[in-house]
Formats: sequence, structure tokens, C-alpha cells
Amino acid sequence: MTVRRVRRSQTVSPFGVGAIIDVLGESFVAEDASQWPWHDVIPMPRLAEILGITEIGVAPADGRVSYYRFPRWLFCPGCRRMEEWSPSREKKNTVPDCAYCPKRRLVPMRFVAICGNGHLSDVNWWRWAHSSRFGTGGGACRGSRLAFETSSGVGGGLRSTQVRCLSCGAARSLEDLPTKDALRRVGQQCSGRQPWQIASESENCDQHLLAVQRGASSVYFPRTVSAIDIPPDSDWNTRNDPANWLRENGDFRWLVEHPGHPHWAVRLDLLSQDTALPKQDIRKLLDQVEAQEDVAPVVRTEDDIAPGEWDALTEPPATTDPRDYFQATATTIDAAAITGELNAVADQLRFQVTGVTQVERLREVRVLRGFQRHTLQQEVRANLRSRTGFLPGIEVLGEGFFLRFNEEALAAWEQRSDVFARAHRLALRKVARPELDWLSEPTPRYLLLHTFAHLLLRQTAFEAGYSTSSLRERLYVTNPKGGGPRMAGVLIYTAAGDSEGTLGGLVRLGEPERLVRLIAGALAASRWCSFDPVCGESTGQGPHGLSLAACHACSLAPETSCEASNRLLDRSMVMDEEFGFFRHVLTTIEDAYGTGTP
Repeated sequence: MTVRRVRRSQTVSPFGVGAIIDVLGESFVAEDASQWPWHDVIPMPRLAEILGITEIGVAPADGRVSYYRFPRWLFCPGCRRMEEWSPSREKKNTVPDCAYCPKRRLVPMRFVAICGNGHLSDVNWWRWAHSSRFGTGGGACRGSRLAFETSSGVGGGLRSTQVRCLSCGAARSLEDLPTKDALRRVGQQCSGRQPWQIASESENCDQHLLAVQRGASSVYFPRTVSAIDIPPDSDWNTRNDPANWLRENGDFRWLVEHPGHPHWAVRLDLLSQDTALPKQDIRKLLDQVEAQEDVAPVVRTEDDIAPGEWDALTEPPATTDPRDYFQATATTIDAAAITGELNAVADQLRFQVTGVTQVERLREVRVLRGFQRHTLQQEVRANLRSRTGFLPGIEVLGEGFFLRFNEEALAAWEQRSDVFARAHRLALRKVARPELDWLSEPTPRYLLLHTFAHLLLRQTAFEAGYSTSSLRERLYVTNPKGGGPRMAGVLIYTAAGDSEGTLGGLVRLGEPERLVRLIAGALAASRWCSFDPVCGESTGQGPHGLSLAACHACSLAPETSCEASNRLLDRSMVMDEEFGFFRHVLTTIEDAYGTGTP
């Protein structure tokens, strides 16, 4: 018996709807969320409204999320025969075996076909085997038996592998398979659907297919949206108000949407029994909702997520209930309260960092909005049958600390010509890659805050004992397109999926003396990289050269911790002796500690 398991959090990322997952030598793809058996709902009205959906659902704990075997084409490592598998042949907790080789498990083919509109399908191996190098697939053969073979004496790589027809002997190596027009030349067109969809659910698609290895990064780009629960929605009094949680009830929404339905009164009685609320109270709330629908709603978008959280972090509520999801305390870097060499560092640092917020408790909700593939021409929704229904999500509880940068100092710094020139170099590279439009604009402010957050993440992991992968960054940067408040802040936090959250280690790092030592250590570490001068003088590192002075030895963090997948980083923005934002702080650190670390 073979049992395959996926954690709940992985159903959002990295193994959410449309993603290929390899488990114990098998390969599967997750079905869209419209077919998931929803049981639990994550209350987050603000995020649901922004996404334009009714509810956020969490994958069931009993593991009944459907994953389809994909690719369907499998082969036997022994006899090398290929077989196209069918979902109707699946048996619970078993793996496909070869019909010719006893106890030999079939394994999936390495290549799949994708297009820019997000569709995913098998390579038509029969057409490939029956095509010449430049011809089209087909011919007189009607046999369906294929074999995936390797050849010796022709070198390595794809040239040494081929697909052969066992009926007529036609064969072709995989050498040309990954080329741009390879599948078009053999006559294979996009199916216009996902592996779990049937033929009637396909859509017209004129995008060219590309054959790629199923583990390639271009196969799946998840589009997740996350938000921190903030007042008033996070307050216990608000969450415990019947008027609020009743609005999240599916039966209540049905009453709102079907006022003249013959079973309306019956549904009202059932709702009253289930919620233990008098019918007259429910009717009053229904009247309020009806009156509110006559008023034009304020449309909120994903751009409104950060400004709302910025307000809560910079001006946290003065009084809180222990059951509130958002609990934070604002403070400052008080140099007078810090003794020893750190006093001079704190005195200089307070001109760059003007506010600190210790976040004792936070709740974050992450939602899988959809996914893209290949050239990212179109985003495929995680729920293919409804634009307003469920989307899969996960909620986590945790803690952290937030730093607010000095707006005046930052505004003056980002106007420097040398600073602007470095940022503009990355901006031009981003413009040249339309598929990366999901990345933030590489403004000087963003590059500084993003790099500083990475340096702080790495130092925090060392000081607090957390693994780097368990920490996350959240950046609050002024929208370069205009609108919204002026923002410049970094939130470092950790979150866990249990009801208690984490243990307070990050909150304590927000205390003035600990925080100054933490920042001083991060800045001192940024001065030197084991790959310098290569790293420090680099003109482009990482995917598409979208980072400058940043590498694994000094600045990169696990991709699960980073908002931009380790892109748009530049250590020089932080520590350069001529234009680095923290250059004066670094001078003070070196005067106090020499070349050592605080």
C-alpha cells in the first residue's frame, strides 16, 4: 500500500491547483478548487472582498483533495514499454505496474506540454515517434504500442533517448523536442484545458505548445495573495458580534440573494435554529444588508492591502483583548536607554529608523488566486467554475517586529543620481521581461528595504534560533504609480498553523537594546561577502540579472521567505561607502567595534 500525503499549507503553495507534485516516484497534478470538498471556512472579510469572492476555504483535513496522475504517459524502466494511463484504472493506495515485467512500477515520462495561456497536456508521443526531424506526425501506421528507449554510442543528453513505435519501427530521438516549434511541426496543438478537465470543458487556444521537463520552473507560477488580519476585523468583539459572523454564513447569503423564493421562510427557520438567533434579529440584519446594497460600494483592490496594514502597524490600537488576532505595541529606538558601545550606534540609527512596533500576535491568511505557465499570457483561476465562489487558503498565527524608516531621510537619499542610476539599470531589465510584471518596481526605496529585510532575516535566524525558512518578510513601500500613503517599512515575522502561534522570540528582538544589536550585526555582515570583489562589483546576478551586489553568501534567503523570489536585491544600496543609506551607521559601528561584529 502506498500512502501519499500533502500538508494543508502545501495546497496553497507550492502544490496548489495546477501544480505538478512528485511523490515517491509518481507524478500528480492538483484539481481545481471547484471540486474540493469544502468543510472549513477561513473568516477574512477584507481579503475576500478584495478578491471578489464569497468565502475562503481550507483544504479538508481528511485528505480528500483530488490529485490526478499526470503525465498520463508512463513507461517501464525494465522493458521500456510506454503506456497511456487512464483515471478509470486508478485503485486507492496503489501504483501502476507494468503488464510485462512482474513487480515493475511504471514511472512518468519526463516531458509535458505547456502554453502561455496556462494549459497543460501530455506530449503526443505517437505523433513524435512517427515524424521525421522536419516532417509532420502521422503516416499509415495505426499501431499504439510505443517504447521509450536509450541508445549507446551517440553521446549523452536527449540525443541518446528516443520514442519508438513497436508496430512499424518508426522512431525519433528527443534531441529536438524542447525547441520552440517542435510540437507544432508534428501537428500537436493546444488542447485548451487542464489534465483533470474533459473535452467539453476545453477552450479555444491559439498559443503554441512547448515541451518542457515536468519539473521546470516555467510549468507553474502560483499567484498567491496574503493579508494580515487588522482591526477592526481582528478584534474579538467584532468577530464575536452575531451581525458579523452571520454575514459569513452561507444560508444567510442565500436569504439575501433569494428574497422571493418559496422556501425562504423554511430556510430562515433553519438558520435561526442552527445559530440560536431569534428570527426577528436575523430579519433586522437582512433589512440592513438590503439597505446597504442600495449604496454604491467602495471598490477595494489588492493595492489596498498594504496601506491598511501600514496604518495598523504604525499606529497600533492602545487597548486590546487577549483574544484579539492583532496585538502590537509601538516604541522607538531610545539611545538613552542603551549603554556601552551600542549607545553611539543607536544614536546614529534613530535618524534612519524612526519607529518600531513589537507585534505580539498576528494572523495571516494566504489565498491561492490562480496560476500561470510559460510566458504568463493568461492567469488561470484556482476555481474554474465560479469567479465569486471559494478560493483555497490557509491561515497562520505568529509574531514579529516592524521597523519604520525615516521618510525625510529616505526621500532625500533616493534622489541621489548614483542611487537612481543603479535602480534604473534593474528597471530596464524588468521592462524587457514582460512575464515578470508581477514583481514590484525596482525603485531605490524598494531595493533598499528589500535588501535590508534579507540581511535582517539572516541575522534574525542567527540571533533567535529560528531557521531562515521559517521567517518571512513583508515590505511596505510607497506605490510608485501614486496613490496611497507614503510607506517605508519592513515586517519580519514567523507564523505557524497551530492555534497558539509561536513562542515570542521575535517580539523580544524588538526591544531597543536587542534590536540595535541585531541591526548592527546585520549591517556589519553586509560589509563583507566571501565572494567579494566579484559580488560587490557585479553588474547583474540571479535570474535575468535582476539583482546586483547580492548572492547566496551575503543576501539571498529561502524563496519561501521572500516576496520576490530572491530578485531585486542590491547590497550596495545598504552599505556602500559613497551612497549607501546606512553608510553613517556603518562608520559608527566600525569606530565602536573595529572590523568585528557587535
